[in-house]
Order: sequence, then C-alpha cells, then structure tokens
Amino acid sequence: MNAELQKLIDLQALDREISEFENALASIPNQIQSATAEMAALTKEIEQAREVIASMRKSQKQLQADVQTENDHMAKTKTKLPLVKTNKEYTAIVTEVDSVKQKISSIEDKELEIMEALEIKEGEIPAIEARFKEEEITFKEYKAKKEAEGERVKQELEDARDKRQGLIGCIAPEWAKSYNKITSHRDGVAVVRLLDSVCQGCFQLVLPQVVIDVKVGNEIHPCPHCSRFLFWVEETEEHPAVPK
Repeated sequence: MNAELQKLIDLQALDREISEFENALASIPNQIQSATAEMAALTKEIEQAREVIASMRKSQKQLQADVQTENDHMAKTKTKLPLVKTNKEYTAIVTEVDSVKQKISSIEDKELEIMEALEIKEGEIPAIEARFKEEEITFKEYKAKKEAEGERVKQELEDARDKRQGLIGCIAPEWAKSYNKITSHRDGVAVVRLLDSVCQGCFQLVLPQVVIDVKVGNEIHPCPHCSRFLFWVEETEEHPAVPK
C-alpha cells in the first residue's frame, strides 16, 4: 500500500478516536446535570412535604385559637345569665351558647381531621429522607466517578491531538489539504475501502481500471464519484479502523 495512503488511513482512525473522546467529554456535564436534576427533584419533594406539614400545623394552631376564642365568647355569654329578667332573654342567651358550642364542635372536628392528616404526612418524611440520603451517597459517588472519567478522557484527548499533530506533519501538505477538504464535505470520512468494485463511501461502482490501480496500491486514487481516497484489502483481512 502507498505510504501516504496508509498515513491517511491512520489519520482518519485517529480523527475518529478524537471525535469519540470529544463526544464523551461533552456528554459528561450533561450526565452529571441529569443526576443533579434527579437529586433536586427529591430535595423538592422533601421541601414540599415539610411545607405541607408546616401549613397543617399553622392551620391546627389557628383552629385551636378559634376554639379558645369561641370558649371565651361562650363564657362571656354565660355571665349574662344571672342578669336576665325574662324568659325571652334567657332563651336568647341559651340559644347563643348552644350556637357557640356547635361552632366549637365543628372547629374541633376540623382540627381532628388535620391532626390525622398531619400524622400521616409526618410519617412519610422519614422514608423520603432515608431515600434522599441513599440517593445522595449514590449521586456523590456517580459525580466523582464522572469527574474522574472526564479528567481521564481529557488527557486521552490531549494525547490523541498531540499524536495527530505529529502524524499530520509527516503527511505531504497536498494530501493533508485534500484530506481535510474531503472530511469537511463527506461527514468526516475521507478514506474508504473498495469492495467488489464498489466504493464503500458512496456505494457507487468504479471503473475496472480504477479497481486495478487501487489494488496495485502504488498511488492514491480517489473515487470518481465522491472523491474519497480508495484502498484495497483482501476479503479475509480485517481493517476495523476504516469503514468498509
């Protein structure tokens, strides 16, 4: 195989590796953000539960205050009984006292409902908090793992870029320029295999003479249809670095 063509094949494999590193590195912040969002949702769940409990307690205190107010009202009303002079006045006071009693009973019923609901809601908190602690430990471990992975990938990316810089310097400028031009217009693929007279980049048939020239491998031959550089390997050989 032509030496320059082999370098171009190696360059493409390296570019693909660099692209994978870049994609992996770019995805890590999103992965951490996704995990952070899950933790935030769980935190919000706890906060909302506590807010509901606080609201229930506030309502309970208000009902207790209302009961006290009505008891004071009833006591004040009862003090009028010794002063009544007619049955009509007595009946009016007794009716007012009974009305206050009914109101107190209604308020106490509401307070009981809140107390029961409050007990249920408070019982949910420990399970949520326990789940939060477990998730928090998992999240911290996951975040540390992803951050370490990010540092590793970053270093591998830098190494691959340094390697590419060295390799591109060994390729003839005209071929390097053509390679860059083709990759920018052909989805990052500039070198493809020729298989059964078919370019594996555009999947078009090429002329028999081109097939012969590519098989000989003395020079670099572009596909007449897509301009990608063609190379040939025997059917039994594997060439995983370059698309077939």
